[in-house]
Amino acid sequence: MEWFEKSDFWELTYPFMFPETRIEKAEEDALSLLKLAGFEKGDVLDLCCGPGRFAIPLARMGFNVTGVDITGFLLDIAKYRASLENVEIEWIKEDMRRFRRSGSYDLIFNMFTSFGYFKDHSDNMQVLENVNESLRQGGKFVMETMGKETLASIFHQVTDEETDEGLLLIQRHRIEDGWNRIENDWLLIDDESVLGRWKFSHWIYSAAEIRNMLLDAGFSNVEVYGDPEGAPYNSESGRLITLSTSG
Repeated sequence: MEWFEKSDFWELTYPFMFPETRIEKAEEDALSLLKLAGFEKGDVLDLCCGPGRFAIPLARMGFNVTGVDITGFLLDIAKYRASLENVEIEWIKEDMRRFRRSGSYDLIFNMFTSFGYFKDHSDNMQVLENVNESLRQGGKFVMETMGKETLASIFHQVTDEETDEGLLLIQRHRIEDGWNRIENDWLLIDDESVLGRWKFSHWIYSAAEIRNMLLDAGFSNVEVYGDPEGAPYNSESGRLITLSTSG
């Protein structure tokens, strides 16, 4: 089983990955990205939707939304949150390498560095090809990740975070394969014991690398930005956002 398929990883790290402030910020980011992409209505896919950070506000805005994720724990939270907001969303538990619906969507989101998890480069390319195939002609694909340029400027071998409840997440990082991959060793502890430890790695991409991959996957145009409002991308950008058009 791959690291991202392990439910305990998402259950135990959830307070760090999806604090309420991050969930609340998603609606503001969604509005900015919709303006950047030029969409006010249509069929939307949130690929690797997690707990529905983007899917739920998009549905509330009137979009027809499908949320896909491989993690049942996160989908259960998404379904519960959607029920509280009384919005209808199609939730699907599936591997992003296998999910493809030809010509079904106007807009597809892949947010929060949810790309590059697969060891085999061809698997990551398969994801991009699936996305391109699932878009209608002229549809848009919005992807957000941590760019290699930004990571290089802020990289620390050890970082840590602590919640108000006293959970401490210690993260050790190591760059591998000539700055192509990052190896991670996460240790979660409280005052009394070790709650979990996970070792995993994923690809890291520069703006040029991800742009070339998107073009190779069949997209006709790729724009690169440094935030949801459309600021230019550079090494000081908090995020690497690509806006790609299906050819």
